[in-house]
Amino acid sequence: RSLCAAASAAAKRVRRADCLIGLVRAPIVDLFDSQSDIDACEALLQRCVSFVQAQLPSLAKALFGEVSFETVLRNSDLVFSPGEPALNVYTQDGCFTPHEDEQSLTCLLNLSDAGSYDGGGTAFWSSREGLAVATPPSVVLRTPAGTALLFGGTVTHAGQPIRRGERCVLVASFSTAGHDCFVPHGEALLDASEPRTEECSLDALCAALAL
Repeated sequence: RSLCAAASAAAKRVRRADCLIGLVRAPIVDLFDSQSDIDACEALLQRCVSFVQAQLPSLAKALFGEVSFETVLRNSDLVFSPGEPALNVYTQDGCFTPHEDEQSLTCLLNLSDAGSYDGGGTAFWSSREGLAVATPPSVVLRTPAGTALLFGGTVTHAGQPIRRGERCVLVASFSTAGHDCFVPHGEALLDASEPRTEECSLDALCAALAL
C-alpha cells in the first residue's frame, strides 16, 4: 500500500505539472524520487520472474534461456517495451487502448485496493478477435491489490476506463536482448513426440505472488 500511495502522490505532481487528465504513465525511475520505492518495484518484478521459473521452468527456459535475474530493472540482458518498467496511474475516464506488447513476457501488478476505484480492470481479447476494437473483450479481470497478471506478447489487452477514484498498476513487458521474442531459445525447444505439461495451482500462484 505504501508503494501505491507513493505512485499516487508522484502521479499527482506529474498531472499538475503537465495538465494531464485520465492516465499518467511514466517510467518508475522517472516517477519516483525515493530509491526505496524503486527497490520495491524491483522486488515485485523479481517475484514475478521467480514464480515463472519455479512453477513453469520449461516456459522460463524458452522465454529467457540462461539469463540471470539477480536484477530486473538493471538487467543488461533484457529489453523492455518503450518507457517501461512503468507505473500506469488511472483516474476518472483514464484508460489504455487495446494493444499487444510484442515481448516475451508482460507483468501487470495491480497496486490499488478494489474499493479505491470503480470500473477499470484489464480487458483481454481472444486470438480470434484480435485487435478488433469494436468487439467486446472476451474477459475483464479486476484483480485484488498485490495480484500479478502474467501473459505473452501476442495477447491483445487494454486498461478499462475508471469511473471513480484511482487505480495504480506496475507494468513491465520484456524479452531477452537481441533475441526474437516469438521464437523459443534453442536449448528449450521440446520434442513434439514427447508432449509435456506444467501445471500451477491457484494456491501456489497466490503464495508466490502475495505481497
